[in-house]
Order: sequence, then C-alpha cells, then structure tokens
Amino acid sequence: MPRGERLMSKIAIVEHEALIALDIAKTLARAGYEIAGPFSSGLEYLEASKKGSFDLVLIDIAVKGTLSGLEAAKISRSDSGIPCVFITALSDSGILAGTKSAEPLGILVKPFSERELLGTTEIALFRAGMEKRLAYSEKRYRELFDLSLSPRCISDPDGKIVEANETFRKVFASNNAAPELFSLFAKDEDWKRVKALVLGGGTVLGEEFVMTDGGGKRLSILASFSGFREAGSGPPMLSAEFFDLTESHRLRDELQQAQKMEAMGRLAGGIAHDFNNILTAIIGHAEMLKLDIKPQDAAYEDVEGIAKTADRASHLTKQLLGFSRKQPYSPKPLGIASIVRDTAGILRKLSGEAILFSVFLPSSDMSVFVDPVQIEQALINLVVNARDALEGRSDARISIMVESKTLAEETKVGASKLPPGRYATIEVVDNGSGIKPDVAEKIFEPFFTTKEMGKGTGLGLAIVSSIAAQTHGAIGLETELGRGSAFTLWLPASKGMESAASVDIPAKNDNAEEKPDLSLKGNPRILLVDDDESLLGFLSYILSKSGALVISARNAGEALLQAEKEKCDIMVADINLPGMDGLELYARLTMNKALKCVFISGRIDSAMRIPEDTTLLEKPFTPWELIASIRSALSLG
Repeated sequence: MPRGERLMSKIAIVEHEALIALDIAKTLARAGYEIAGPFSSGLEYLEASKKGSFDLVLIDIAVKGTLSGLEAAKISRSDSGIPCVFITALSDSGILAGTKSAEPLGILVKPFSERELLGTTEIALFRAGMEKRLAYSEKRYRELFDLSLSPRCISDPDGKIVEANETFRKVFASNNAAPELFSLFAKDEDWKRVKALVLGGGTVLGEEFVMTDGGGKRLSILASFSGFREAGSGPPMLSAEFFDLTESHRLRDELQQAQKMEAMGRLAGGIAHDFNNILTAIIGHAEMLKLDIKPQDAAYEDVEGIAKTADRASHLTKQLLGFSRKQPYSPKPLGIASIVRDTAGILRKLSGEAILFSVFLPSSDMSVFVDPVQIEQALINLVVNARDALEGRSDARISIMVESKTLAEETKVGASKLPPGRYATIEVVDNGSGIKPDVAEKIFEPFFTTKEMGKGTGLGLAIVSSIAAQTHGAIGLETELGRGSAFTLWLPASKGMESAASVDIPAKNDNAEEKPDLSLKGNPRILLVDDDESLLGFLSYILSKSGALVISARNAGEALLQAEKEKCDIMVADINLPGMDGLELYARLTMNKALKCVFISGRIDSAMRIPEDTTLLEKPFTPWELIASIRSALSLG
C-alpha cells in the first residue's frame, strides 16, 4: 500500500499488555499509519469509536474487562462497520473458529514479527476497501433498481420472478404479488422467442410487446431483456426493464381520431356548401316549372317528385353541417315527435339489419325549444351505443319511445336535478348486455370507454350529456346486467316560446291553384354576388323575372368594381366567397354609405356574426323565399 494511502488510514489498537500495545503502535506509526489508542479494554475502545471513525481495529481476543475483545469487535463491526484483525496468543482451531462471527479480516498469533504485522494490516485494509466499494456498488444498484420509475424485474430461466421493484408491482401485479414473467406476454410465442434469444447470449433492446397486468388488462409495453449469471457461474437469469406506452398510445390514437374527425368535418362542410348551391338551383327550377304546369298535366307529378327529393337532400346537408360543427346552435320551438320521425330513417340504417328497430310516437306532439341538429346527434350517439351493446345477440332489439311526462317536485335524473314541470322524454332501450354499476357511474365522462383500443373515443355519451345540459334537461340511465339498458333524454316543454325574430318568409306553395307573387315593386337594382356560376345564372334569371335590374359578380373584387360604376338598392351576396368573403365585402361597401343586404349561404359557421339590419337566408331556398327576403330587407327602415 502506498505511503499516501497509509496516512489516510486510521487504526485503533486494543491490547491489555502495555508493552505489546506500544510496540504495535510504534511499528504502524513508522509505516505511516495514524494510530488511535492503544486502548486497554473493549469498553474503552467502543466509547472512542462512537466519537471518531476508524478504518481498522487490531484487537486482542483476550483483552480484559467486562467486555471481551471478541464481543467488542462484533459490536463495532455491527454498529459502525469497523473491520477487525484479531490478536491472540492461542492458535487453537476451536478458539479461532469462534471468531468467525465477527468476520475478521486477519489473525495475528503472538509472537508475530514486524513483517507479519505490516503484511496482515495492509491485506486487511485492502480487503476493507474492497468491502466498502462492493457495499457502495450494491447500494447504488439497489437504489437504481428499487427507486427506478420504470418497472424492473429479474427472473429465472422458467420465468419465475425472483426480484421486482415497486414500480413493476404497481404496473403488472395484482394484490402486490409479482406474477411470473412469461404470464405477462399476451402471445406465448413472444416469451419463447425472448427466452431463447437471451439464454443464448443475446439481448432484446427496446422492443414493443402486448402484455397483460395482474387483472388481465392489455398493455402496450416497450421492453428490454438481457441475461447474466449470479456470482459469475450460477444458473442463467433474465433481467428485464419495461416502459408502459399504453397511455401515450391512447393519447396518440385520440389525437389521430380528432384529426380525422376534423378533416372529415371540413370535407363534410365543403360538400354541404357545394351541394346546397346545386340544391338551390334544382329546387328553384322545379318550383318555376310548377308555375307553368297545371296539376292535371302528367309532368306535374314528376316535377313535384323532383322538388320533394331535393327537399330530402336538403335535410341531408343539414346533418352534414351538424357533423362538421359548421351549423350554429339555433334552438327553436319544435315538435319532438317530428324530430324523431324525421331522424328514424338514418337511425334504422345505423342500427343494422340484424337488429329489430322500433319507434313509438305519441298521438299528439309536444313542443320543445331545441336545436334539431343537436337532438339528431344525441339520438345517433344513443343508437350507436345501443347497437354496440347488442353485438352477438340473435334477438337484438332497439326501441325508441317518445312520451310526455310531468314532474310534481324536483327530481334527480342522472347527475342533474330537474325542477317541477312538463317534459318531453326520448327513451332509447336495448336488450343488450347491460352495464356494470361501477361503469355506469363513469359512462358520461369524456374519454371514458369500455370498448377496445381504436373502437371508441369515449365522447359519444359525453356529447349526449352536454346536449342535455345545454337544453336545460337531463340524461338518465337504467340498466341491469344481462337484460339491457334504457337511456332517457329529458327535454323541458316550451312555454309559449316563439322562434327567434327573422324575416317573414311564406311557406312553400303546396297549393298549385294559388300562383305565388314573384314580383318586386319599383324595379330595384340588385347587386348579386355568388361564386357558383350556375347558381349565379339561375338567381339572375329569377330576379330579372321579378322585375329587378340585376348586376352580377362572381367574387368580391368584381362586386367592388360594379358597385363603383352603378348605384345599387340592395346586395344579395353569398357569405362564403373566395378571397374576401361576403361579410368583408359588405363592410367595405358600407364604410361611407348604407346598403341593404340579404346574405345567402350554404354553410354557416357558428363563429359568424351577421351584421344588424341585414337578412340571412340559408341555402337551399325557393324562389319565393328569396323574393320575400328581398322585399322584407327593402322595407326595413
């Protein structure tokens, strides 16, 4: 041992024979060691060890006093970790065997030479240093293993786990007991492949596996496996480290699903806008034909069929706009049975041919103040939920029942409390598997789903709950395992509420004997702006036939140029124009002067703010609805 290291080593000497103790101290001091003592008794040494730290103690087994040298060495080894070298005058094997409990690093048998003393001391200090480094290494490994945020375990070749950290038990185990390693793999062939590779001297680094926890829940796990042998020659063992990707995969899938829904929403909104332009022309042409054909003519029924079919297509575009979130929230007093009746067709298709689908409506309708698109969306979500609960049943049934109910006192429905009053209820009933009580408590929470990964977003029933709350109603659930579920949407009855103030537009002319008045008095000059050239041409034709002088423009730029050349009494403009939209165009034209305006649009965003003193007409519309809107706008102010 180099002299520099010796100077750093402090050695305690415990020897009851003063001359021997002094000789040992002088010899070690000359060799460069720092000496503590000598101490004449074990008790005196223990008191000194409490005050200072020693790297080694040379202690006579036969030291006198109430505490023997052996006992003192065992105590200091246990409490302070001080290693010892025993000094003894006896070499009896029985005595020496008794010293093993103190784990000595060497034994000096009297009489011993200076060389023996220094050699034994250096070897003992070297072994003590090795012990410290080994203890530190083991402590560091233990902390890295036990306190790791990632699950870790060690198993034997058969997959029996011999050691696992707390994180592993939390992720994989049930009842805080570690399962066997092979049981974690969802696929048995994965375990066999990993085992063969690792026991053959290879490693598995960062490979993703489908695994299961103690409760059978499937997890996406990134895992690494390596092999080693205990004490260098023991049986082969497997070391494994895991990283749970399940939650990150769920969030990734939800983000992808949201992006898909956003893309589909944009596509649906764009299709609905273009489709409404086409429908406006189809409906307009059909209505114009009806003016020139008598009901008795053979072609009248065909034209009527075109008009009715276009009207049904118009309903489809409203559903597309509702899906794309481009339809603004617009509640109005409506008959709840009428909404369910109009939606029954698409609900029947959603349920599938294998399910008996029934709708029960009351003899008299009940008015509720709702947005019909929202009610349709709630019904779609409830029917899809019921359909999924019926998977695999041969006698599957879904029933929708509309009823009128009266609450005499405040009543708790689901998570809401409804005040007394009259309500319209829509009940969606299935004879499916039912819902467990613990699941039923969470079923309306956003992103909560019992479906497999990739088969549900957990938003359907949350949306239904949100719609119920927005209408000041509630959503209730009654369910029984093995017998099915019944979701009931409660909607307050409207109390004499009227629809929002709007232009007085006459109903469609269903009486062929009464010809509608399509004239505009005073021959107004109308600036007509629409980017759909076919629709622009048709609307120009209608307005010209009404007696108006029409100035057509395909975009905002053309409209600004035309407005500078000619004075206009009113503008009819599509909101969704390329470049500068209709709202911006109106703002530019009204910076220095007032201008009456009828906005038309096949796609209305909820964020749009229509200026005051203007009129909004949604596509598709009939010719007389357009004329009525212009008349009303011209008469304002």
